[in-house]
Order: sequence, then structure tokens, then C-alpha cells
Amino acid sequence: MQNVITNLRRTTALRAVVFIALGVWLVLAPAAAFAVVKYLITLGLLAMAGAAAIGALRRRSRGEATGLAWGRAAGYAIAALLVLVLLQTAVSLLPALVGLMLVLYGVQRIAGAKQRQQYVNSATWPCTVYGIIVVAAGVFLLFNPFHTILLMLRVLGITLIVMAVAECVTAWRAK
Repeated sequence: MQNVITNLRRTTALRAVVFIALGVWLVLAPAAAFAVVKYLITLGLLAMAGAAAIGALRRRSRGEATGLAWGRAAGYAIAALLVLVLLQTAVSLLPALVGLMLVLYGVQRIAGAKQRQQYVNSATWPCTVYGIIVVAAGVFLLFNPFHTILLMLRVLGITLIVMAVAECVTAWRAK
């Protein structure tokens, strides 16, 4: 266990630099980061398709049954093509779906504020305000799905930068 802690302490600076670099990249160019991730996923799927095809060719050259290797290779290749073509659309649908769920949840919180009142003298307005904020967030997600993805990537970048700074402070305090 002590080795793990020692290794974590040694790599703190490297992790912090990587987190800060990724965070700055996500804050400054979230669309480019999204595109790189899309191409990396596609490349990974194509590599898996290639490996499956090579495995099938090796089995065939030895006279063995290829089984489902060709189908697996074709499936990975088709998945890579679908990711390349449809990832933007699929990711843009997620915030709209989450937005719809938030609107429904917020309306339910507003409508049920009176039933959730635990004591006679407790106010219902905090639950109502919370419901209104949730509905507003849901409406924002519904009507601005792709820019919401870019905003979430920026928030992730800021989070990575804060994590890097916190990790450096923790390492400095531990010494």
C-alpha cells in the first residue's frame, strides 16, 4: 500500500500537467476536442475490426473454421462508420432527452410542493423555486442541445483544471 501512495506522490506533477493541458484544451476548443474523441473512437473500432479480420485470415490459412470472426470484423467496421457519421446527432439528442426529463421532474416538484410540506409552519417556496430552476435548465437543454454539449465540455475542462490545482495543493501540504 505504501508503494501505491509513493507512486501517486511521484506522478502528481505529471498528472497535474496533463489535467491542466486537457482542461485548457477543452475550455478553449471544445469542438476540436469532440472531433478528436470521435476520430479516436472510430480509429479504435477500425483497429478492432482489423484485428478480427486478421484473426479470421489466420484461422482460415490454418484450415480452421473462422466462426463469427468475419461477422465480428464487419460489425466493428459498421460501428466505426456509424460513429463517424452519427455521433454528432446521437450526442445532440442526449441533452434534449435529459432536458425533457428535467422539465417533467421540475413540474412534478412544483406541483407536489404542498404535499411535501413536512410541518405546518414550513415554507413551500424553496421547493417551488427549486422546481422552477430545474424546469429552466430542462428548457435550456431542450432548445440548445449541441451548444449544451460544448458547454459541458468546457465545464469538464474547468473541472480538470481545478482538480489539477487541488492535487498540487494536496501534494504540497503532504510534504
